[in-house]
Amino acid sequence: MSRLQTTLQQVERQLSAGRLDEARQLLLRALQKEPNSGPLCNAMAVTFVMLKQHEQALFYAQKAAKALPDDGEVASTLGSVLAILGRAAEAVPILERAISLVPRSPNPRLGIANALGALHRHSEVVEHCRAGLVANPADQDLTVKLTLGLLNCGQAEEAVKVSSQALAQRPGDSTLASWRAFALNYLPDPDPVQIREAHEQYGRLIDPAPGQAPRPAGRSEQTRIGLVSPDLRTHSVAFFVEPLLRHFDRSRVEIICYSTAKHEDATSQRLKSLASHWRPVANLPEPELAARIRADRVDLLIDLAGHTSDNSLPVFALRPAPVQATWCGYPATTGLRAIDYRLVDSLTDPPGSESHCVERLIRLDPCFLCFSPPPDAPPPGPPPSASSGHVTFGSFNTLLKLNTHVVEIWARLLNRVPGSRLLLKATQLADKRVREWTVERFVKAGVDAERVEVVQATAGQKDHLALYSRLDIALDPFAYNGTTTTCEAMWMGVPVVTLKGNLHAGRVGVSLLNAIGTPELIAGDVDHYIELAASLAADPGRLAAYRGSLRDRIASSALCDGPAFARRFESAVRAMVGG
Repeated sequence: MSRLQTTLQQVERQLSAGRLDEARQLLLRALQKEPNSGPLCNAMAVTFVMLKQHEQALFYAQKAAKALPDDGEVASTLGSVLAILGRAAEAVPILERAISLVPRSPNPRLGIANALGALHRHSEVVEHCRAGLVANPADQDLTVKLTLGLLNCGQAEEAVKVSSQALAQRPGDSTLASWRAFALNYLPDPDPVQIREAHEQYGRLIDPAPGQAPRPAGRSEQTRIGLVSPDLRTHSVAFFVEPLLRHFDRSRVEIICYSTAKHEDATSQRLKSLASHWRPVANLPEPELAARIRADRVDLLIDLAGHTSDNSLPVFALRPAPVQATWCGYPATTGLRAIDYRLVDSLTDPPGSESHCVERLIRLDPCFLCFSPPPDAPPPGPPPSASSGHVTFGSFNTLLKLNTHVVEIWARLLNRVPGSRLLLKATQLADKRVREWTVERFVKAGVDAERVEVVQATAGQKDHLALYSRLDIALDPFAYNGTTTTCEAMWMGVPVVTLKGNLHAGRVGVSLLNAIGTPELIAGDVDHYIELAASLAADPGRLAAYRGSLRDRIASSALCDGPAFARRFESAVRAMVGG
């Protein structure tokens, strides 16, 4: 065996054992002797990816590609690193060539799935993942990407089927367990017992014996709260975090934001100016992030992501804070017994909901959220039906929520209201085939294709908000309601009709509409939902009244009362940590 092969095998053993820095040191010594070795440079690029040091990874991936221009695995590494760095369009042709060179390898298929997902080409993500799984049926990463690709195409049932079958074959796979739990939220008729059990399965895999972290020695008079999130940027979570950061009592509370976002933006900078401390920790491995939180002597650590992408639940399983909670970013239990509390309200989680989660419930009544309205929103215009002669229903929610039951009921509503139209907007609709599939679903449900318009994401938030001028009535999906989309629609004067569900995900609309004083738009069952929307469509006077009053009603409601929300939040914090 050559010296190069021996070194690469040693590096592989270190990486497999999680000894990343040892692998890096091995490669550094070898590269001092052979600085232009393609295999060594490629191995170093892979190591730096695992260390979350992506710019360094790119340097070595480019060196490897220069040394080995016809090596498919090396091309795969380069393309994958470019995709991680947000250069997806540049990555795709490199990864396509890698697939042609090593067609049976899972690596370029995974890399191109990541790149195509970032470009919202979700139908192609599904194709590449399925092709990769033919040759590599047990590949975890391809299975996860396939699950997400199917969800982004609006195929929740198929996504659950794929992830469930894979997990049955590999029941100890915590990553698969997490994504299956995530996918279950999007089913048409979610089973509370199944959802809790799926999340608990994940919790047992990463948190088999949760302990209690010691209280920080020498606690200050201020309570130190840590917020952990990949979404402290232009993202829906930021709309609800900002009022807390803007209005918390700095004499009694410190808030440390642990931003795990890969890329920060203007919203990040605004939030940073409001927090007591800001920690950009995207590149920290989980044990190091946990150590950083312990060093900061956090009293209460709050998760804002749940099982969504780039979450930090494994950090919470390490118990870096004596009290831990989850809030805002996820509509179900985390499944981790290391997380003590879940912040909700009495409408999203009425008495009896305790059985749905492993955490204890803390209710922030009257609403568990506080909305920060967009400052550059255009004023609400008149209902478009006043000039178009037909009513336009619509939803700007993610396509993940467009399950088969939603399509069926919205089709019934369109056929109940002659001449009405449906306008759907979602980032996933950038994909031409996804647009075609979406319209076809409504055609199969009995709606003429010309009555359904599907549009992709707008250029910016101002254009996004302006598009509400084309809606008369917003339809809340079920059993997974909108949150930011509901608030935005109402801020733009568009009434939202919601259906009360049996779980938190399907009751957020109930909480939001009650908070602003429009409980008349809450339906108790499907027939009532159709009746509410149809009767509203037939009443132009009511539509105009909502258009002229909703923004003022929201602005003066509990939903936008930042100071009052901050006081409720601080009271909940005292209940959780004591003092």
